[in-house]
Amino acid sequence: MNFKTWIENNRKAIKIIGMSVLCLLAVLTFALIPINIFCANFPEWVTVLLSVFFCGGLVAYLIIFKTKLVTKIIMPIVFGLVAIICSFLPYMIPYWNSYVFKSYNGIILNYNEVISYKAAKEDFNELKNHLERTHPMFKNGLTEEVKTAYNASLERLKDKDKISVNDLRREIQSVLHLMGDAHTSTYNSGFGDTYLKAIPQKYSQDYDITKINGKTVEQIYKDAEPYYCYETEAWIDIDLGSLATLDFLGYSEPFIYEWSNGENIIEETYTANDFVSWDEFVEIRNQYYTPSEPKDFVYYDIDEQKSLAVLTLTQCNYNQTYIDCVKTMFTEVKQKNIQNVAVDLRGNGGGSSMVGNEFIKYLPVDSYYDGPYDWRWGFLEFHSNVKISNKQYKNLLFNGNVYILTDYDSFSAAKDFAMLIQDNRLGKVVGEPSANAVNGYGEVTYFYLPNTGLYVQISTKKWYRIDSTNTDEYVMPDYPCESKNCFDKLFEVIGVK
Repeated sequence: MNFKTWIENNRKAIKIIGMSVLCLLAVLTFALIPINIFCANFPEWVTVLLSVFFCGGLVAYLIIFKTKLVTKIIMPIVFGLVAIICSFLPYMIPYWNSYVFKSYNGIILNYNEVISYKAAKEDFNELKNHLERTHPMFKNGLTEEVKTAYNASLERLKDKDKISVNDLRREIQSVLHLMGDAHTSTYNSGFGDTYLKAIPQKYSQDYDITKINGKTVEQIYKDAEPYYCYETEAWIDIDLGSLATLDFLGYSEPFIYEWSNGENIIEETYTANDFVSWDEFVEIRNQYYTPSEPKDFVYYDIDEQKSLAVLTLTQCNYNQTYIDCVKTMFTEVKQKNIQNVAVDLRGNGGGSSMVGNEFIKYLPVDSYYDGPYDWRWGFLEFHSNVKISNKQYKNLLFNGNVYILTDYDSFSAAKDFAMLIQDNRLGKVVGEPSANAVNGYGEVTYFYLPNTGLYVQISTKKWYRIDSTNTDEYVMPDYPCESKNCFDKLFEVIGVK
């Protein structure tokens, strides 16, 4: 029996097997999208290539085998839709090759390790590609200002005799700084960082750092501005006891520190040998400070005499711990007829904006507006500006006064919480302006640069103020005061001592 005869005798089986293979290939190609997001990285072209294969296979199948008319219509439509989705979605979805939903097990270099210009350029280009395809600011490509800065940074790196990871990060940050987006930035891993062991003793004696190598702390912060991503200068936070940070800022040993306690000034010189690992630093610190019992990220206190409940939220974690804590607080508030509830968001660096939505479920409002945004998915942009129906906890509704305490470190979702209450006229804000702008960026996706392991986070959404008639750049307090005086101001507002 020759091959042609065998084909004719087994035509039906081959037809079934062929269609099964094509369907499996289409399913596999579609499955690669969640596999990439949740399991492993690979290039976008992989799904494009497989889409070409199964679409080409379908064409050959329809030519070779006699099929019903319905098959000739339905199969090309189904396969065509799968091919379009699998070809375009990897280039659009902001989580493609990211580490939002999976862990990173690749290379991570220490801040002072030397890399080649080729490796530095590849990492820089990788970051550029992520920005162009993900950040809302660059839907139409990089701005001329950013593009010029990017090219200038590459030239400076090319001219260096040797390039450290910190050198690369410094140049990257000088480009990202121009965006004015506090959410888009790079970070060192910190695993090889060391810390000045003299700090715990000095701090325990009420000494503060006033100068390093002849530069005042104020000047150090000013000089550092071009290498940090922020929307208000108060957001810049520099660990002046970190050797990696000193290196990033361009300082080299010997390090001459000036300390002051307001009355006395001490000058001491240190070398890299005076810096220890984080674990050693914590051991030294514990010799001078008794470690306090760690508190949950959320807890509350009630002062019946002042008729005041204070919910302290150090991180915007939306989980069962938060949900239970808020419910328990409002239960006690109702039982004790408390008239004032404050949420302390000072020092809160953000997280999930859902914490604010959960809190509002205890307020007597049927609906409210959440923060409008444009969410970029490649060449598409999804806009949201909806009125939310409030799913109230009717048996625990609070009809008293609501206050939000903020400071210059109330960032991202903490800022959103304050804006949610203020712009929907549900309460008042006490303290300092928020750490980032109300018309800014957020909802980050995470990446690691392949040759250095530098950690990168990039915004995917452009957020807007809820109350478009309010032209303030930040969430401005209704009752302004310094962060440390927030409770004094709050007591004044509610009329208690």
